Amino acid sequence: MPTNLAELTRALRQSATRYDRDDAWPDDSIAALTAAGAWEWVIPTAFGGKGLDPITHLHAYEAIAAGCFATLLILSNRDGACELIAAGENDALKTELLRKLARHEIMTSIGISQLTTSHQSGPPALTATIKGDQIRLTGFMPWVTSAEKCQYIVTGAVTSEGQQVLAAVPTNLPGMTIGKPFDLAVMKGTHTTDIRCDGVLVERRFILRGPAEKVLATRSGVKPALVAAAGIGLAGTMLSVAESAAAHSRLAESIATLRQRHTALRTKIYDFVASPEALTADKTKAAIRVDVNELLAQLSIAVLAACKGTGLQRDHDAQRLLREAMFYQVWAAPEDVRVNTLQRFAS
Repeated sequence: MPTNLAELTRALRQSATRYDRDDAWPDDSIAALTAAGAWEWVIPTAFGGKGLDPITHLHAYEAIAAGCFATLLILSNRDGACELIAAGENDALKTELLRKLARHEIMTSIGISQLTTSHQSGPPALTATIKGDQIRLTGFMPWVTSAEKCQYIVTGAVTSEGQQVLAAVPTNLPGMTIGKPFDLAVMKGTHTTDIRCDGVLVERRFILRGPAEKVLATRSGVKPALVAAAGIGLAGTMLSVAESAAAHSRLAESIATLRQRHTALRTKIYDFVASPEALTADKTKAAIRVDVNELLAQLSIAVLAACKGTGLQRDHDAQRLLREAMFYQVWAAPEDVRVNTLQRFAS
């Protein structure tokens, strides 16, 4: 278990509201992650990392999300990129990058939503043309967190034959333009933006996998559970705010019921990840994500009911938590999760 997770949660919670109000990069949150050794967590031990087991990883993500969801978004996107590098077929690139990433000497993030959840209708958002010892990238990556802080972006593109290529692309290449951070309603400090590629030439040595039919087939089977654990961490903080505000009102009994639901769902997630089916039971993972979506929607109403108008003041934790809960509804949420969430609400 990473040490001092409770201390990490407290440190992140102190800065969460400040970084929600403006677009400043959360330097002290990044420092807190460094102090906790977070950059080593997903890096395999062969490359100087910790190689956390799934259950310990769940605890870590839950703790960070409970403190500052924006920080969790930065770390999870960075970790996703590291995991794809580690799972890739390019051993030389693993050796070159992973040790530096474990020491936080360089930063990376992931730009693959064009292959998973964004711009799925029409032509590919990012295309790859193989030319000798290079690939030419043309198009854009719709959503990249902390892009301007990164030396590499792990991204995927589609060839004219319909195959996919996955690469760790240096951000200083000619033709790559990192956009200004989006003016988001929540978590502006994550510096999430799009990246445009105007004929960016990438050397073959940066290719992680492909050309192949599906280059993301090697992604961690517990990734959806990690997203669910992050939602549980956010839900725990929302409950604490609601419980404090409603301690001496008739709302307390209903909020206590939501606390019971939170405890039961948290147990369900951890028990599932500890089970033999965790890596393959996609339907169960999707159903758990819908459960977390529903709980956060319920808690949004509970927090607002408990805090009343005060909870909508810009400097109050409640309003930030409400917007983060709405962000969670679509974060890394494939269509089946969004459809089933709406069906759950409708019924």
